[in-house]
Amino acid sequence: MLTRMWARAAVALALACVAASPSLAQPGKQATKQALKHTDQVDLIDRYDGPVLRSIISELGYTISDSDVDSQGRPRMTIEVGGDSSAAFRIVGQSCEGKDKDQVCQGIQLAAQFGKNGDDEKLGDLVDRVNRTLRPAKIFWIDSGLAYERYLIMDGGVSRENLKTNIEVFVEILQAIWDQI
Repeated sequence: MLTRMWARAAVALALACVAASPSLAQPGKQATKQALKHTDQVDLIDRYDGPVLRSIISELGYTISDSDVDSQGRPRMTIEVGGDSSAAFRIVGQSCEGKDKDQVCQGIQLAAQFGKNGDDEKLGDLVDRVNRTLRPAKIFWIDSGLAYERYLIMDGGVSRENLKTNIEVFVEILQAIWDQI
């Protein structure tokens, strides 16, 4: 009986030691967390990054027709979609701090404008339908016609693939809107 009591005490002590040490209680879990953390930091894009955007635009088969800064000093580029469509859009840095080479923009806005060249009632129906059915899209009236925008928050970083997909979806919706105007 005394031997059994010592055996239980030894097992309880061993379990207490394992439970007190996270690396022993969950072998490999901390190493996995560290590896994931490192991978996430290396591959994430956390700001308007001109070279990365140019590379993605090129991969998608689009053309950059202009690259400059707007009246507020934010970087922007104009993209022509090409193909059967003459649709174009802009990528503009948003939430920018600093100036010149020290400037960091933690968001980007994808934007396109359509001039008034049709029936306002038909365009109004289009605005309502797009806003109701296409969640990634925001289309609204401006003085010169319609605007279509999507804002991408880069805080904390997004993967290159996610950024590329967001641009692709924006263009797919842009082309669908263009075809209906």
